Amino acid sequence: MTMSKKKKGSEKKMFLEIWDEREHICTNCGKHLGYEPRAHYFSHIKGKGAYPELKYNKDNIQLLCMECHYAYDFQGLDKFKSLKR
Repeated sequence: MTMSKKKKGSEKKMFLEIWDEREHICTNCGKHLGYEPRAHYFSHIKGKGAYPELKYNKDNIQLLCMECHYAYDFQGLDKFKSLKR
């Protein structure tokens, strides 16, 4: 297994642990996320690029629906906050 695949597996393992530990609800708008974890539900609060040391920190992950995750990453905090419940 290459190093990048190993790291990818570690992130997936962490995501599955988070999924088992938390309610399946978007922490921003309250939408139910269903019963199967999807990669786009897991959002790093502090980005992996700027904060690589937090990549595998569960406290740096929030569960978001697809719309809120997109707003958080690409549309700015005003748009993200406007979706809040």
